Amino acid sequence: MTYETYIKDTAYGGYGVGTMPDGRVVFIPHTVEGDTVSYEVVDDKKNFTYGSLKEILTASDKRGEKYCPHLGVCGGCTFGHIAAEHQTAIKKNFVLHQLKKAGISHPEPAVLSADLKEFRNRATFRIRDGKIGFFKFKSNDFLPVDNCPVIKHGIVHKSKALAYGLKGNYELYVTENENGQALGRVDGNVDNIRDFAGLETENGIKGLRNILFDTKYGAFHAGFGTFLQGNRYLSGHLQDFIYDNTKGENALELYCGAGFLTLALARTCKKVTASEISRDSIALAKRMGLENVNWIASASEGLLFRLKERYDTILVDPPRTGLDKKVTDFIKNSGAKTVVYISCSPDTLARDLKRLSEKYSVEKLDIVDMFPGSYHVESCCLLKLNA
Repeated sequence: MTYETYIKDTAYGGYGVGTMPDGRVVFIPHTVEGDTVSYEVVDDKKNFTYGSLKEILTASDKRGEKYCPHLGVCGGCTFGHIAAEHQTAIKKNFVLHQLKKAGISHPEPAVLSADLKEFRNRATFRIRDGKIGFFKFKSNDFLPVDNCPVIKHGIVHKSKALAYGLKGNYELYVTENENGQALGRVDGNVDNIRDFAGLETENGIKGLRNILFDTKYGAFHAGFGTFLQGNRYLSGHLQDFIYDNTKGENALELYCGAGFLTLALARTCKKVTASEISRDSIALAKRMGLENVNWIASASEGLLFRLKERYDTILVDPPRTGLDKKVTDFIKNSGAKTVVYISCSPDTLARDLKRLSEKYSVEKLDIVDMFPGSYHVESCCLLKLNA
């Protein structure tokens, strides 16, 4: 059965929010606040439903130009139908809504965005019989693509060349620096690395094992499994936030990866202890030669009880799951005057700030649209110890 609804809001996850005839909420992908649409119910829950868009009856003024022919089909750009300025405004509301729910006071945030054209310096492709592509929205159906406007052109070009002539199904992860050097990781046996600087296959590594990424604060090494901030235009702002808002004698950084943020922290603090669970990432970080940094390969939760020093500055950049309660308890009892929290998840950020609010207040908040075309958003929080 086909229904009609007005889209009154946009939910985290990339769904427009409408209303069923019986009053229940319906979540419809590829819609935005201001649309009037027809839809069919595809998943009927007790208190809400999910719908499939059939037709846009009246288009919202928040819609943008169609920059890719695969919008609405590909599973990647779930926000791609929304104009850039409205995407940023919606993501700002995602963050502020979660903070309000948690009762967190904060100053007016700075909001940063950049061009979505070729912003991605890393991507994961599916390969099917010589063609690269992605999965369609909410499915495992393959969508072949000849180009992707949000991914660095060199990545697409090298991936197409590698895939050409391959028979069978593969997954290919690629990252490329600004000098055009790329690393690839493919779950199969590929003999020719073509234009890649290094390629990891099921039979081992061919070529380079890591490449250098330059930043304002120095260069860091990235390998086949190194976590990278995915926006080549805005990643540097995260370093700037660290540089502008930290200083001290003794700093602790948790979830340091290969040292991307450490490069800035090491400029402002005399001594830094930096930890990361990945031994490979720590090995790469040590190659930077930062003399005032003590690198430790350890999960944060297991490291904390071994730390005997006092820290005046703490930096955390956790995964989407946020901080373990042991970590927030440690920070609360640390006495650190400054805490910087870099977050990729508004809900876990709000949860963790609530846990820390007994001792810390938000002094500065930057909201960074690191992932244009998607619903994801990055936040930079400066916390100060309450007087």
